[in-house]
Amino acid sequence: MKSAFHSVGLPDVPILALIDRVADAGYRGIELNAETLPWAGPHVTPDTPPQERRTIRTACAARGLAIPAIGAHVEMVGESAEARQAAIRFVEGCIDLASDLACPFVHVLSGPQASGASYDASWRWFADAIARCASHADGRGVGLGVEAIAGHLFHATDDYHRLFHDLPGSTIFVNFDPSHLEVQGENPARVPDELGDRIRHVHLKDGKGRFPDFAFPPLGQGTIDFHDLAGRLRTAGFNGFASVEYEAQVYGYALDEDTILKGGEAFCNSLEIDR
Repeated sequence: MKSAFHSVGLPDVPILALIDRVADAGYRGIELNAETLPWAGPHVTPDTPPQERRTIRTACAARGLAIPAIGAHVEMVGESAEARQAAIRFVEGCIDLASDLACPFVHVLSGPQASGASYDASWRWFADAIARCASHADGRGVGLGVEAIAGHLFHATDDYHRLFHDLPGSTIFVNFDPSHLEVQGENPARVPDELGDRIRHVHLKDGKGRFPDFAFPPLGQGTIDFHDLAGRLRTAGFNGFASVEYEAQVYGYALDEDTILKGGEAFCNSLEIDR
């Protein structure tokens, strides 16, 4: 496995400066955030101009950093057809962006079940959107993955099994984030054990508590057994990037920027990532 840092962890650092700092901290890749969060803006979006795309790609190459993934998180099961179409266009734009940046993987989420719609209708909307985006990704030479999120329509290990069953002709992968499974009382080890050949990217983010009363603390301060998961991922043949996704500041953990970067890389070293 190889270490990466998810840019969402330091949203206020400009992307070119962050590329240098991530490289200086010893990571081998930088995952780029395209999601707009209440507490963090994106570093890239489908509107990132061509010159900036070239500058980002050149800067990463100069520092020996891969761009293993783009987080294209937007709610894909909105109440209106217009909102759902806009979400698809956003994801397709992120796929085009990934192609321009030589990034092999884009991951998405579902969003909560649509208000006023049944579970089955919401699931059908999501599955149809994933099929369309996966087709676009295939045409651009980019892999498309789904991340299970606590509180969302698509939130559980069994949801992966259902989606793969419902879309047998689509190329879809797993973005494995154990934190969301942990805080729902699931065993995250089911993902590498049952879906190891589908995992294209991993998030390193800790979790504790039970949804909706939960937190994502700094790595090592939650309840996830990452050493066990790392072993299971290796057994499953995963040799991609494990990306430190720091969101602990949202839950009251105040760490300075250097500590976030260096602490994440030290945690990767403790798991013998990059060795």
